[in-house]
Amino acid sequence: MGDEMTIHLEDEHPLKRSDFDTQEEYYWTYQYRLAAGYYIPLLNAHGFRIEEKRILDIGCGLGGCPAAMADRGAAECVGVEIDTKIRRPSINNRPNLKYVFEDITSANASRKVGTNYDLIVLHDVIEHVPLVEKEQFLSALKQFCHPGTMMLVTFPPFYSPFGLHQQSLLKTKLRFVPFLGCVPLWSLKPILRLLAEDANAYDLLKEIKDSRMTIRNFKKMLVRLGFSIEFEQYYLVRPTHEIRYGWRTRISRIKNLPVLSEVANSGALYLIRNV
Repeated sequence: MGDEMTIHLEDEHPLKRSDFDTQEEYYWTYQYRLAAGYYIPLLNAHGFRIEEKRILDIGCGLGGCPAAMADRGAAECVGVEIDTKIRRPSINNRPNLKYVFEDITSANASRKVGTNYDLIVLHDVIEHVPLVEKEQFLSALKQFCHPGTMMLVTFPPFYSPFGLHQQSLLKTKLRFVPFLGCVPLWSLKPILRLLAEDANAYDLLKEIKDSRMTIRNFKKMLVRLGFSIEFEQYYLVRPTHEIRYGWRTRISRIKNLPVLSEVANSGALYLIRNV
């Protein structure tokens, strides 16, 4: 797959929150469509077919992504989430799919989660892990791997237009303002209050800023931990934005210019092999 290739998602129409009874149904459908319409075709294009594979989705949220992979023939899909307050829709019920509440860095995580997975998915997870814990978190993934396990990792680079996750964390038109991550948080606080954003909006933005993930630091950690990057792709417009807002996915050619790649690319995707 060349850098210039654009994969369009299965359904050309963006999701509308008003078409769903609950936020949970809307977000689950978004996760499902992202996996079915983008991640699975991308994996296929790079020689990884999920049929009869064991798949682990860490930070799976409502579970739409592992549900899509289960429906495409995976032998077993396990979704792991640390947030015990999440309640998944009953639509997730499938014989080859289960969910576990667990901290993957805990001493006994592999006993509860299992081992020897063929694919591990981290969709927009690593940018939520505190800076001082990121390397420990990535190192903990090895307990779930066998030699050759593939990992699909995505995240928005922190200094990119929407690296603060404002488009999903905020409710007002402020969510469409780019580069909020470059604005001091103290100056955002009165603006959030003035616009009547949710009371916890500041704390959510602070979590992302305190955990900021950059392309440079991510790749350096992979080298230190002995992971091999098999494929990397960057986006001017991410597939997530096509599904949720109707903005056409645009793959970026900017990847070897250190500063510009952090600022211009709204998303990063990696296929990584455990060696």
